[in-house]
Amino acid sequence: MKVHFDEEVNRRNTDSIKWDTFPEDTIPMFIADMDFAVSPAIVNAIQKRAAHPVFGYTRSDKRLITAFQTWFRENYQYELNPEWLVVIPGIVPALAVASRVCDGKSMAAIPNYSMLLRSPAKAGKELIQVPLKNTEEYYELDLDAMEKKLTPDTDLFYLCSPHNPVGRVFTREELKQVSEFAEKNRLVVISDEIHCELVYDREHTPFLTVDDYARDHSITFMAPGKTYNIPGVVLAFAIIPNPELRARFQKEWYALSHPGIFNMEAAIAAYGESAQWKRELVEYLRANRDYLEGELQRRFPKARLTHTEGTYLQWVDFRAYGDDKTAEFFRRKAKVIFSSGDEFGGPGYVRINFGCRRGVLAEALDRLEQALKEEL
Repeated sequence: MKVHFDEEVNRRNTDSIKWDTFPEDTIPMFIADMDFAVSPAIVNAIQKRAAHPVFGYTRSDKRLITAFQTWFRENYQYELNPEWLVVIPGIVPALAVASRVCDGKSMAAIPNYSMLLRSPAKAGKELIQVPLKNTEEYYELDLDAMEKKLTPDTDLFYLCSPHNPVGRVFTREELKQVSEFAEKNRLVVISDEIHCELVYDREHTPFLTVDDYARDHSITFMAPGKTYNIPGVVLAFAIIPNPELRARFQKEWYALSHPGIFNMEAAIAAYGESAQWKRELVEYLRANRDYLEGELQRRFPKARLTHTEGTYLQWVDFRAYGDDKTAEFFRRKAKVIFSSGDEFGGPGYVRINFGCRRGVLAEALDRLEQALKEEL
């Protein structure tokens, strides 16, 4: 199978948040979904189930659990006990639920995924924010700064790995240090790993596989939504090996809905039948990443960016061209829609979604270049 990711898929007038929120003369590169047609296996699975005319209450059957277990084993050489798995209807609500498994404050590094940062407040909890350390080449967790800002009642740490929005894929050694930090300070780690398959420079390491403490004091969230471009078909997994922690999570989770019939079929097809599609997608995104980073450095030499090791998101600071060169400026002047860094705890930055056709990426860069030239 050879997928033609350069083929245009018209998403206008499909109630798409990405394509139907702003006027048709804009290029949307904000919300984290891609413009590529999904794996044929996913389409076939949904159509096959839709052929049966009854859509009743449906259990999370063994096919779904087995598909996820098999996928995890093949990718990470690690065996998941099926009892550890809680099937959930999406990671965003689960991030808020996870805040309630412990009584104290939460901590997260910034910039970070906007919904992750909002989750503790949604659960009535306080969030301590600690800046990531920018080495100019990449971002890393500042464990010393985190240690200084800890309070005696801090008991949760939110980890985003691979990291949204900075695109960092943390090494096993870095994650080992996180586990040691958590053990020293008696923290439970909530690890959002939704972008785990979209990595370019090294393999992803699931946090729970790092050591015994990480396994027994963490909740890991994974889902097919980002990798297989089905964020509108919501289903995810919470991996919780510790039975007491899992019981606390399930106690808070009870009122949320089951993912649904078609969501399960899509997930089974994603994990079980879409490996080749995913490999070709990653290669296309890698080329997009390389093209975007090269063009940003060539066209906008004063812009500050770090290397994206994973995700399809690029984190960029254009303020050297003027303090107003933010998402709002590019929306008005270039008609290109980026996510504002303010959403992620990084004011002045923009987040660029490069999960699109190369031609769209090139046109967006042309518009940015022209908009900045007109201002100089």
